Amino acid sequence: MSRIKHIDWPAWIGTLLLIIVFREASVWIMTQFNHPELGNLVGLLSLLAVLFTWRKLSKIPARLVDTNNKIMKESAFAFLPISAGSLIMLTHMGKQIPIFLIVLFISTLIPLWLYAKMAKRWL
Repeated sequence: MSRIKHIDWPAWIGTLLLIIVFREASVWIMTQFNHPELGNLVGLLSLLAVLFTWRKLSKIPARLVDTNNKIMKESAFAFLPISAGSLIMLTHMGKQIPIFLIVLFISTLIPLWLYAKMAKRWL
């Protein structure tokens, strides 16, 4: 007996639209201030603020949380090509590798860890 997986398409579409709309609106707003490079960060923080407020006023739907968890698990594979490119770049850096790794650690892992802690506590 084969079991067909049920995909909650409205939740997937809604979650993706929520993420895309916040990101694109933030990039547009920050472009108006001549800083489009801050669009992703502003979008992330504004979406986090909206979800935090939403959670304080009422419960976030389980469908939204489940879909977000699945998206986060599946999106990890998107970083594989970036990792391969980074390894190739590292082989050409020579003595600059330690400084590069420190900058990479500080600018990537620590903010992701802090964001995960905030999301776990507030959402």
